[in-house]
Parts: sequence; structure tokens; C-alpha cells
Amino acid sequence: MLNTIKRFAAGLLIAVLLTGTFSVTTAEAALARPANCHFVRWNNKKFTSCRIGWNKVSNADGYEIKWTYTNNSHYKHTYQYYVYNVLDINDLAYNHVYQVQVRAIKLSRNSSKITAYSPWSNYVFITPWPRTLSGKLSGSNKVKVKWNPIYGSSGYNIFLTTNPYGSWRWNQSTAKKATATSATIKRYKGKKLKKYTNYYLRVVTRIKRNGKFCSVPEPGSGYYSGTFYIYTTYTYN
Repeated sequence: MLNTIKRFAAGLLIAVLLTGTFSVTTAEAALARPANCHFVRWNNKKFTSCRIGWNKVSNADGYEIKWTYTNNSHYKHTYQYYVYNVLDINDLAYNHVYQVQVRAIKLSRNSSKITAYSPWSNYVFITPWPRTLSGKLSGSNKVKVKWNPIYGSSGYNIFLTTNPYGSWRWNQSTAKKATATSATIKRYKGKKLKKYTNYYLRVVTRIKRNGKFCSVPEPGSGYYSGTFYIYTTYTYN
């Protein structure tokens, strides 16, 4: 009789343990953080529309995407209630850096409310290049160029070439602030600028986070910010 009671007690314990193993419902299960949030492309050369993407999250019913200036102001967000893992962000300020994050969401059975959120993804930065450029001759065979500021940036890199579809050469970097919006171009490939030659410029926004410079997306193959041509005493854009 005693052995029977022991066997019954052991069987009951196993049943309780097995029941507890399956007590977590799907709605309560944690959603994974969306991985690899990244910039996909510019949708135009005005820097007002772009596409971002991320890795799909298993069991997610959709995603919430938020974007702000780098100082966390100008907050905007939207929901993506499909399995698509890309989003076009429009009506961006062409003169400001944005930061974007994504999180997965779970919906109730009738899709009337959100029942669970994942942690936010990594940041991805939307980094426009200056889109207005002007220049003038500064002394003998030197050209001073100016451009519109990109607020939230860490300065600018200037690249130069004589063929916009060929190789670009770094020329110089500006001071590490958004308002350092001018530079004097003196040389190309280590030599003084030549007359009667078309020079193409790229003014590329720099952005530094956690001590490292971030990758800055290119508007497209062959894109350049402006061009100049020196002859006697005149320049033009």
C-alpha cells in the first residue's frame, strides 16, 4: 500500500512539471529584437526620401519604426502591419541627420491592439549630403567653395575628380562641426589645379558616433555636388 502511494505521488509530480512546461502562451512569448537595421538607398537626389530595411522577426505581426533628429527632437513614427521588412521614409528635412530604429510588434487575435513589443533595434543614420554649392576664384588657381549646412553632422569630407564615373580622390576634411561649410581647393593629385579642366566635387557629410565615423550612403553612381572650370580669372558652377 505504501509503495502504491509513492508511485502515485511521483506520477503526480511529473504531471505537474509537464503541465508547467507548456504554460507560456504565444502572446506572452518574447519577440526578438530586429537585427541589421540598415540604410538601403536614397529614393531621390534631393535627400528627402529614403528606404531602410531590417531582418524579419519570427512570430511578429508587424513593426513600429521611429525616426528623430540626432538630438531626439522632431519625433515621428509609423506602423508596418505586414511582413515587409523595408520602409520608405518621406518628407525628410534635406539639411538634417536623422536616426532610425525598428521594433517588432504582436497583435491580439482580432488585431485590435498591440499585445507585445520587442526591444528596439540598432540605430541607423540617415545622412544627407549638402545639395547646394557655390564657388569663386580665390587667388591664382584656387577655388573657394561653400555649401548648405547639414545639422547634426560632424563636419564634411571633400572629394575631387576629373571624371565623375571614375575614381574619386579625397581632398580635405573640414572642422568637426556642422557649420564648417566652406573650403579652399588648391590641389588635385598633389599638383596645382590646371586651367581649362573640368573638376567635379563631392561634399560628403561626416557623422561620428561612439568615437567612430559611420558609413555615409552615396546618392548614386556618378553623383557630384558641383563642378568648376578655371580659365583666366573666372569660374562657374
